Amino acid sequence: MMRTKAMMTIQSGFDMKIFYLNRTEDESGVSGTGRVAQGFIFDNGKVAVTWLSEHPSVTVYDNIGEVHAIHGHGGKTEVIMDPDYKKAFGELKSSIENFNLSEVVKEKIPVDGHASKLMSKN
Repeated sequence: MMRTKAMMTIQSGFDMKIFYLNRTEDESGVSGTGRVAQGFIFDNGKVAVTWLSEHPSVTVYDNIGEVHAIHGHGGKTEVIMDPDYKKAFGELKSSIENFNLSEVVKEKIPVDGHASKLMSKN
């Protein structure tokens, strides 16, 4: 199979995000309140939403703004993004691996102080 440049760009992005819709008031009496739907924002910006009710339809939208405009009900339904734990873990791991406590301490203590003299002996 030959890959096109567009396919490779989308596949290399891996920016798909997960969200849910949290509704505080159900105007229609159909979907209920609380966590009423979940969805994905794909790398290309398209959005898929499925309802967590007796009517579990799936709809695709051009962008997250459309979802908010159609289902927001004047602030009664909020789009809540799920945290990207894998990305956050990678960033934390990277910062820990590159962290050197003695360098940080040396930058903070006075050069002529007792602590500096003790650190230079070790």
